[in-house]
Amino acid sequence: MAHRFPRRTLPAGAVLVAVVALLVVLRLQSHASGSAAPDAPASAPASAGPYAVTANTEPAGVLPLPVTRPVLNPAVSDRNLSRTVCTGTKKYRPSVEYTDKVKQMELSTPAGSFGQITDPRNGHVYQVPGYGGFAGLGPGDATRVELDHFLPLSDGGDGYDPANLWPEIGGTADAPLAGSDGQPANSRVKDRLEDYVYRQLCPHGSAKRHMTLEQAQALYEPDWYASYVRLGRPGGSNGD
Repeated sequence: MAHRFPRRTLPAGAVLVAVVALLVVLRLQSHASGSAAPDAPASAPASAGPYAVTANTEPAGVLPLPVTRPVLNPAVSDRNLSRTVCTGTKKYRPSVEYTDKVKQMELSTPAGSFGQITDPRNGHVYQVPGYGGFAGLGPGDATRVELDHFLPLSDGGDGYDPANLWPEIGGTADAPLAGSDGQPANSRVKDRLEDYVYRQLCPHGSAKRHMTLEQAQALYEPDWYASYVRLGRPGGSNGD
């Protein structure tokens, strides 16, 4: 026999059920809002990752200004080395007249400013980065600097773009230049790194190739001198 609740208790029971339901809904909403991930702040910095480049610690003049950067020669690739730079770089080298103009313009133009020069091959106009005032350089320093291809022609560097050319301080008696370890780090030292890399990239006779073009190019930026030290200072440690 079914039991019947007294009629007077129904309103109270209905109210109780409604209150419980309301509490459940409120609790569920509270959990939902608390579990949602907060929006990341717009200014949160991105992770630098394991390949972040740290600021160099070389004295001024060992490395070029940031406006100088490796510029690639589009005619050179890892697959055609035996037909391009490994047969010589004369065909990619600009005339002395052209490089002398670039050198004088870089030394005469204040760092942070730019001049212009025209590529004699095709009329393209390049921006020439100024180096005046950097590491004490000025218009009268042409004889104590070497206009260097930051990424060498022998490693697929462009010969004409001034962004790949910088007035590298030589190792003369009145212009000593040392790296962060106190050892010579002038143009003659960089030439030794370039000679070593070229032999690894372009072996002759029965020798085997020990370096890819990409590996060779990576040695020059951000710190060619650190690469030279890491490779055991090939060719000697003095700057003579």
